[in-house]
Amino acid sequence: MNHLRAPCQRSTFGEKPARMIVCLGIFLSMSSATSAEEVAILKSADISPYSEAITAFKSALPPSFHVTSEYDLQGDMAEGRNIARRIRASHAKVVLAVGLKAAFTAKLEIQDIPVIFCLVVDPEKYGLPTDNMVGLSLHIPFRQHLKPLLTLIPKVSRIGVLFNPKKTKGMQNQLLQDAKALDVRIVSEEVYAEKDVSKALNAIQNRIDALWLLPDSTILTENTLDFLMSTTLEARIPVVGFSADLVRSGAVVGAYFHNKDIGKRAARLSHQLASQTSPSLLGRIISPGRVRQSINLRSARHLGLSLPLDVLRQFNEHF
Repeated sequence: MNHLRAPCQRSTFGEKPARMIVCLGIFLSMSSATSAEEVAILKSADISPYSEAITAFKSALPPSFHVTSEYDLQGDMAEGRNIARRIRASHAKVVLAVGLKAAFTAKLEIQDIPVIFCLVVDPEKYGLPTDNMVGLSLHIPFRQHLKPLLTLIPKVSRIGVLFNPKKTKGMQNQLLQDAKALDVRIVSEEVYAEKDVSKALNAIQNRIDALWLLPDSTILTENTLDFLMSTTLEARIPVVGFSADLVRSGAVVGAYFHNKDIGKRAARLSHQLASQTSPSLLGRIISPGRVRQSINLRSARHLGLSLPLDVLRQFNEHF
C-alpha cells in the first residue's frame, strides 16, 4: 500500500489548518508565477552607466513583473536582428532598450511590443521614438545646466565649446540660441579629429570664462579627457560637465539625470505600458525626473572659489 500523501490530500482534523495554509501558499505562488508580466532588456554594451540604470530598473519593478531575458549587443548591430527575433517570440509585454544601438535595433526590429529607451543622446537625430516607443530624455535646458556654474561664478559671460559638426552640430546650434537669450556668449571651435583637441582648446582658452563639455565622442576620449581637465585647471578655467563621472574626473560642476533615477522611472513606465493605462505616452520623450547638481571640491578649491555652506547645500553630490 502506498502511504505517501499529496500535500493537499484529505487529512485529520488536527492537521487540517496547517494543510490549508500549505495549499494556499502553493496556489498563490503558482498564481503569481503564471500571472507575472514578462520584461525583456536589451543593452548596447556592458558599461557602468547602463548597468547602473538596469540594476535600478530591476529593483524598482513591481512584484508582478519579471525580467525573463537580458541581451547585450556588445556594440554589434548585426546581432540585433537575431536578438530581436527572440524577443518577439517571447511573451514580453515591455522591452527596455538601453543605449543608442539597443534603441535603434528596437526601432528597426520590434514594432509590436511597447519599448522604453533610455541613455540615448539626441534621439530625434536617429528618428526616435517611433509609435510604439517612449523615451527618457537626457536633455536639460541650458538655463538649468548653467545654474550650478553661476552658483559659484555669478559673472560668467563667455563659455567655450569644442565640437565636431558631424556629431553635435544640432546641440551646438541649440546652445547658441539658448545662450543668446541669457546674454551669454558662446566661443566655439570645430574639431574633426581627436588629435586636434589640444590645438582647438589652445585657440580659445584665453577668450573664455568656462569650458562647456558636450557629449561628443571626438572631443571626449580616453586620450583627451586628462588633457582637457589638467589644462583647464592650470589655466584656472572651470569646466562644466554633463555627468557625475565627468565631475568626478575634474569638471568643477555638472547637471544631469542620475542613472538610478532613469532606471526607476523606466520601471514605473513598464507598469503603465503593460497595463495600458497610459497609451498616450507612446511616441513621446519624457523627463526621467529631477535634475541633480554636483561639484568637485578639489577642482573648486584649486580654482580659488568660495565654498560657504549655503553654496554647498545647493549641490546634491560632492566629489
